Amino acid sequence: PLFPKKNYECLTSCEFLKYILSVKQGDCPAPEKASGFAAACVESCEADSECSGVKKCCSNGCGHTCQVPKNLYKGVPLKPRKELKFIELQSGDLEVKWSSKFNISIEPVIYVVQRRWNQGIHPSEDDATNWQTVAQTTDERVQLSDIRASRWYQFRVAAVNVHGTRGFTAPSKHFRSSKDPSAPPAPSNIRIANISANNDGSVNVMITWDLPEEPDIPVHHYKVFWSWTYSKYVIPAKKKRRKITDGPQNYVVLEGLQPNSNYNVELQAVTRWGQIRLKSAKVSLHFSTTQDTRNNNEQTHAGKPQKGLVDPYPTFQRRKTTRFLKIGAPFYQDNQLQVKVYWKRTDINMNQFQVHWLLESCAHNDTKGLGKVTELTYENYMILKDLSFACKYKVTVLPAKSKGRFKAESIFFVTPPCSAFKERNHKHINCPAEGVPVLPKVLAKPENLSASFIVQEGNITGHFSWKISKAVLQQPMTGFQVTWAEVTTESRQNSLPNSIISQSQILPADHYVLTVPNLRPSMLYRLEVQVLTTGGEGPATIKSFRTPALPPFSPH
Repeated sequence: PLFPKKNYECLTSCEFLKYILSVKQGDCPAPEKASGFAAACVESCEADSECSGVKKCCSNGCGHTCQVPKNLYKGVPLKPRKELKFIELQSGDLEVKWSSKFNISIEPVIYVVQRRWNQGIHPSEDDATNWQTVAQTTDERVQLSDIRASRWYQFRVAAVNVHGTRGFTAPSKHFRSSKDPSAPPAPSNIRIANISANNDGSVNVMITWDLPEEPDIPVHHYKVFWSWTYSKYVIPAKKKRRKITDGPQNYVVLEGLQPNSNYNVELQAVTRWGQIRLKSAKVSLHFSTTQDTRNNNEQTHAGKPQKGLVDPYPTFQRRKTTRFLKIGAPFYQDNQLQVKVYWKRTDINMNQFQVHWLLESCAHNDTKGLGKVTELTYENYMILKDLSFACKYKVTVLPAKSKGRFKAESIFFVTPPCSAFKERNHKHINCPAEGVPVLPKVLAKPENLSASFIVQEGNITGHFSWKISKAVLQQPMTGFQVTWAEVTTESRQNSLPNSIISQSQILPADHYVLTVPNLRPSMLYRLEVQVLTTGGEGPATIKSFRTPALPPFSPH
């Protein structure tokens, strides 16, 4: 409590606060001095607080109007005269000092200290925050402990007593701490937000995390790396996929992941301080692309061991017959073999189903265990697509969130040979040798990588293009993975030489051009393009381009 023993001081202070909020400083002029609207015989106000600026609610003899007071600064202390001084202490605190030698006031003088700041390499009043009160003191100095590196601060001081104030001093010169800014904290609470299945059987996973509350420098971007893992083996770093997200964004969507596979994601925050990049520690997340991923994911810091993941599917109890599942006749549509599987809802609570199908074996080929796919549906049927000819499949359906009340039901079916469809007016089907062919290695490689740049209003936009020979395509092409990177060679704090900050984008199969805005002038960029097919990704074609320099600015 401010007044532990003198309650009357508390009451007096409260009354004084009420008074200064309702009565402005200065004296009302004599009623006969009023002129213009101020002399109108109207009741336009009842209290000073209803008047704008320094005007007071004053009588004009026949009413009350807002008028400019006289003796506005009578008994009011002078503003501090000298320039504010800044002393940076070894503790990291900042001491701000000022001088008020000519202030002669019978009443105590309170100094109100305000500050504002902007982030960046250069001071800027336009980009500064609003003024905030940081101290009220009777001393001619104040010590502040919450000074952050990388911020440009300005201060102003007002002297106040019971009669009022003359306002704040002009904003001080800018001050910035001599301390180097710290690297951003590691992202926290990385987790899976959503999983969705695509029509081609692949999976999209949304990863999210918590943004830092107030780092020394705002996060410029997040680097996201992800790779497929098998058992204890992790894909080498050069095989990792990369993505960049903006600093204010706290999520990323990983597209086109394989179903029923284990993945490892690494996340790192990056800030920019001039030409230096400051990087946080990496945080990793190990997860599986099955529908119960949210229960199986775990957060770890780089270097800590990660637990394995359990198979979410219960053991299939084979029955002699199954009335729950039915298989429709196979049909050929959209250049792929498809089968409709449907089932009965035996309980009104069954409103979501996991459908899991597995290629058991194929004629003339030992392919047991290949083609494992899982999807989630709200319907009581599902069309299984992109099946192989002359193969045996096993389909398992389990009501989602059944908590063990319902058993998984399974059924087997065999697809007909390709020749059977060719005889049914599907003359365009190109039948290979019966059975499942071994997919050849993807040989398709983009060619003739080229770049053009457009400079407009100080912005550089790059147009990157390539070609591909369809003759070498042995599997259907699904798109292109394009990665572009700014290559820098200077040695930087917390960064290795020749370090690459890259961004990736997946383009449809009919897109042979990538447009990238806001490139930096006179900078070396590396472009990497890969063909994506149903059989995997082809070798990368890599080429480097240098952006043009911006023309010198010429005023009109």
